[in-house]
Amino acid sequence: MEDLIISLEREGVLRPVGRIVGNNSSDSCFAYSDNYLQSEDAAPISLSLPLQTEPFSPAQTRNFFEGLLPEGFTRRNLAQWMHIAEGDYLSLLHGLGRECLGALCVSVPGEAVNASYSRITEDEVRQLAAEGAAKSAELVLKSHLSLTGASGKVGLYYDSGNGAWYLPQGTAPSTHIVERSRAR
Repeated sequence: MEDLIISLEREGVLRPVGRIVGNNSSDSCFAYSDNYLQSEDAAPISLSLPLQTEPFSPAQTRNFFEGLLPEGFTRRNLAQWMHIAEGDYLSLLHGLGRECLGALCVSVPGEAVNASYSRITEDEVRQLAAEGAAKSAELVLKSHLSLTGASGKVGLYYDSGNGAWYLPQGTAPSTHIVERSRAR
């Protein structure tokens, strides 16, 4: 049984908005929680998932949430490292979804979700841009950050106060996306 909690980060606070529930990736459906729908500041997490009380179909659920995941080489590497099938989008989403585009966080009931940063040097940032997909896939897995697309990229946090770069972990937000340089 799949049971993933979908939360939305607003002003540093994670707020549960709904759940994905089903037997597997082919029949799981997303539904907004009644508490979220009844709140005065409820907003849809996507135009494709408008506020409604009924669960969305498995196809609607998959289309939106799979769109938050990496593609191609990065996805294949992540699936191998996580020992799951490449097509199992729910396991990938759970493994990577601590910080998704749109300020979404994916967890399971009872799971503690924490935020932290690991400092990296400017040389390591340059290496990320030069090395591309393999190194980016490794860091995506380490940070649990889900970035869409097929090219190698990773989210980083830049602290302008001390001029330092950090790798976000858990639900820690990123400020920049570093993508492999196409220049040779």
